[in-house]
Amino acid sequence: MSSSKFVGPSPMDKIELRRFSKLGYRAPAPFLVELRRIEIELALSQTPKAIRHLRTNGLKSLRELREAAIFCHMMSERIGTIVFLSPIEEADYDFVSLHVLDGTTHYSKIQLKELTSTDCSGSRTLESLISSLSKYGSAPELCVAVHLNRRLKIDPLEVAITQEAKGIGSLWMFGAIAEDQSRWGLWGNLLERSSIGTSHIYPR
Repeated sequence: MSSSKFVGPSPMDKIELRRFSKLGYRAPAPFLVELRRIEIELALSQTPKAIRHLRTNGLKSLRELREAAIFCHMMSERIGTIVFLSPIEEADYDFVSLHVLDGTTHYSKIQLKELTSTDCSGSRTLESLISSLSKYGSAPELCVAVHLNRRLKIDPLEVAITQEAKGIGSLWMFGAIAEDQSRWGLWGNLLERSSIGTSHIYPR
């Protein structure tokens, strides 16, 4: 077992790896398919908009699970193997992912961030969000995935990464690129000069 290739070269300690091996993981695509079915049913009902968009405090964990599943689904297609995920309550990360390549199991710590719509109170700029990553210090095993929940053109080579934010293992950004959220974009790893963007279809 080792840390994930899409996160960084730094290995995790044996105690952490043993703990991660005992977690329950789920594949992202089946979960997203079922969630989309529920979303369609809610859209046809008189359910308040905040609930339909998972924008209540009680639905925060489900919203974050959806975002993590979308990220892991796109990463699955990017690296050519299923990236499973498991929620976990820790100070510096929200989820643990698991995938197998060449017979080796890889784990990753995933911290979710969101660049909310400019209509939301407390919305921030992309630059300030990236600068805030300095609080994680040296965390080469940490993957930060930023959900771009607003219209924003991304050129991976032009995203400014502050020196203080380079202590994490990898930085990715993802967001819907179709109005009906049927297509999504994934950009990263933004800490590498070879960073690219790819387009993905929401699972059906």
